[in-house]
Amino acid sequence: MKILVTGGTGFVGGHLIGELLAEGRNQVYVLVRDSGKLATCAFKDRVSVLRGDLFASEPFPDDIELVFHLAAVTKAISPGEFTRVNIEGTRALLARLQPLKNLKKVVLLSSQAAAGPGRSPDPVSEETPAEPISLYGRSKLGQEQILAAQCPVAHVIVRAPIVFGPGDMDMLDVFRIVNRGIIPILGRGERRYSVIYVKDLVRGMIAAAFSPCGNEIYYIANPEAIEWRSFMEQVARLLGRKNARRIRVPEFCGRILAEFSELRIRAFGKKAIFNRDKFNEMKFPAWVCSTAKIEAQLHFQPRIPLAAALEETIAWYRKRDLL
Repeated sequence: MKILVTGGTGFVGGHLIGELLAEGRNQVYVLVRDSGKLATCAFKDRVSVLRGDLFASEPFPDDIELVFHLAAVTKAISPGEFTRVNIEGTRALLARLQPLKNLKKVVLLSSQAAAGPGRSPDPVSEETPAEPISLYGRSKLGQEQILAAQCPVAHVIVRAPIVFGPGDMDMLDVFRIVNRGIIPILGRGERRYSVIYVKDLVRGMIAAAFSPCGNEIYYIANPEAIEWRSFMEQVARLLGRKNARRIRVPEFCGRILAEFSELRIRAFGKKAIFNRDKFNEMKFPAWVCSTAKIEAQLHFQPRIPLAAALEETIAWYRKRDLL
């Protein structure tokens, strides 16, 4: 199958392309804005490169059959960047897909942030009304709405919770803190999250892409949610930091740190994952989603146990001397 991937040089995109190529029967086209990022990708000599971005690039091949749309901004210097890339970029991409006569499906990688946190004891499901609480979440919901309204063919929206694995640089700071013998905990209440290992996430995306389903939303996550403190304690054990100290950070201190991070972002023009927007999400104690729909309709479940996934992630960090 001839497949176009946007965001292919990113964390999830790299794993997705690797899995698509491993099947041996796919020709993969990658939309590449930054050639420097492509140079470090293991798949660079096995894909067809289209230079450009969501708004303008080399022409898309007429015989593209499937599109995975992963290109998005997850952290920004200004709020308008979320709108321009995530919403308007998606609109521009869909307009350019209109002439492709062989196109069968578009798969969008979205986020649980588009739906917002849980506000009841039950996990959020695909039917739960979306109530995003961050700029990023609102832009991802807007992206989903543009796709649903303007996609020229069947589409699938995959909402991912916390994603981790080899190549993930957003969780690296947390692993580094734990490696120093500290387990950071925000506030006093229990905090529960859904998580997914990147290799299982891309397997689920591919399962949805090649299934008969269309115009659907799916959550892909481990069936069991994690409690943050227990998750960090497991990371500490795997890092050999069995005596790591739990340090509680009061919410007002977290807010001050978020404000300080925001000032640095604006002063130096350097993006960071932790800011006021992220803190607004972290304040909520439950980000748990239901996987019942994808299990029932696609018979999909993650394969890799949490401990093995964490071990692979830590091994990747250590091999590159990042910890």
